[in-house]
Amino acid sequence: MSGSGDHRGGGPPGSDDGWEIVGKKKRSGRVAGRQRAPQSSTNATPNTARTAWGGNGAANRGNPRPPPQAPRPVPTPSLANGRQWPSGPRPSGSEVEKDDAPPTGSDREVENVDDNTTSHDDDDLGDDTSDDYDSDASEKSFETRKMNKWFKKFFEDLNKLSVEQINEQTKSWHCPACQNGPGAIDRYKGLQPLVTHARTKGTRRVRLHREFAALLEEELSRRGTSAVPAGEQFGKWKGLRESTDREIVWPPMVIVMNTLLEKDDDDKWKGMGNQELLDYFKDYAVTKARHAYGPSGHRGMGLLLFESSAVGYIEAERLHRHFVAQGTDRNAWNLRKDRFVPGGKRQLHGFLASKEDMEVFNKHCQGKSRQKYEMRSYNEMVVIQMKQMSEDNQQLNYLKNKMVKTEQRSKAVEETLGIITQKLRETMEENVFVKRKAKEKHLEYEEEMKHQEEFFHSQIEGIHKATEDKEKRFEKLLQEERSKARRFDVDSGTTEEDRKLRKEHVQKFIDCQVKNVAEFEAERDELIKGHEEKKMKLKKQYMEKELELERDHDAALTALMEKHKPDTFEASSS
Repeated sequence: MSGSGDHRGGGPPGSDDGWEIVGKKKRSGRVAGRQRAPQSSTNATPNTARTAWGGNGAANRGNPRPPPQAPRPVPTPSLANGRQWPSGPRPSGSEVEKDDAPPTGSDREVENVDDNTTSHDDDDLGDDTSDDYDSDASEKSFETRKMNKWFKKFFEDLNKLSVEQINEQTKSWHCPACQNGPGAIDRYKGLQPLVTHARTKGTRRVRLHREFAALLEEELSRRGTSAVPAGEQFGKWKGLRESTDREIVWPPMVIVMNTLLEKDDDDKWKGMGNQELLDYFKDYAVTKARHAYGPSGHRGMGLLLFESSAVGYIEAERLHRHFVAQGTDRNAWNLRKDRFVPGGKRQLHGFLASKEDMEVFNKHCQGKSRQKYEMRSYNEMVVIQMKQMSEDNQQLNYLKNKMVKTEQRSKAVEETLGIITQKLRETMEENVFVKRKAKEKHLEYEEEMKHQEEFFHSQIEGIHKATEDKEKRFEKLLQEERSKARRFDVDSGTTEEDRKLRKEHVQKFIDCQVKNVAEFEAERDELIKGHEEKKMKLKKQYMEKELELERDHDAALTALMEKHKPDTFEASSS
């Protein structure tokens, strides 16, 4: 078995830094814990320190030993093979650094040998084994501390997530300070359980867990979030008392003391009157004033009554505070301070009336002369009423603002209605003018169409008349030709055969003419029928065109009326 040792410290043995021996021992793939040698006594003499530190080269190359002195007893857990001091030649600096560096850590720390709860099987991933962690963390930047080998992978993965993904309570997390050790496979739902684990870890890698918790909370703070989910309640604090209510005298009253003046001839006291007492406190909303009297006359005790409302109590309390601020309150009266002021005038004292004060005031009063009062709840008579007054004031302000807005809206509606009415009147006048113009144009169009219709009818009548004349001439021509044939002398022939031929020729001509007339009449009837059909078809098309034209006109007029339709007036309901 090979061991290695390292001499750490900023000075010779016996200085405040002391000696530190770090031993490393391989056993079953694990590294034995490190141990700190007891510090040397600060009373060591300088000569001894220089001798032990100075030494020759051989001493420096061997295993250094602290100066001979009584070490402090250090309880250590027993090991299977015991603790062994490193022996043999001291390795070079690079070898020492290589042996002492943890496999996955970056901080070089020394285990606390006093912690009996730490397992004997802790490896190099145990608590306080990182080089960077043992130095002052406050001197390092936040980003540098995040680059610790223990946390680097965790924060790199965290930087890839959005704030919404970080705050997901269903996301599982592993603790980077527990890697390669117990708890490395534990999963934490959300960051809060992970931070709680790092904050409360108490057995292994405690400082490493605390550093991770601080870094994680700082990182979340910089990202604008927190490990504690919104709306979570812990119930770790105590608030106010359950009830802050108290009993007060009702109606509100203020006791005024020292209202005596002097004794009269009957050896009875005289004092201030009720109206004079009211005049002294006219700046406050006092409704009534009374004084107490007894067998010896005026008792020097006045009573100011206020309105039976929360406002009255506030006024009474304001007067009470005035007496307190002036130093003439109940305490000053009980201590008999400042009963008189320079010049011989009596100084009035005042305070809110209590049940005991009212009993003292009514001590010599009987029947109706007793001042009636009752003890009521402060919350019921003042707090609740003030809240109600606040709500009523808010409601009143709301209604006032609503009324102002309603008046403004009504005024605006009225102005708008006047403008719209004026526009409507102008529009109606324009419509009347347009209707009159349209009617005039319509009459003009009707007159023009009438003239055109008459013109076309006269043209058609002329055509019909010419046609009739042509038919008459045609019939006359047929009759003349037929008369010619009939007047033809068939008997003028020289021979019988000749006469017969003449007669056949005449008959043939007459038959042919009759046939042609019959064909003419038939074709004429067909022509007239076709003409009438065309006229009917044309009239039908004309009527359809006219109907379509009227429909288009009606649709266009409807669209125009919709376009210029006035808005419907609706009275505002607010």
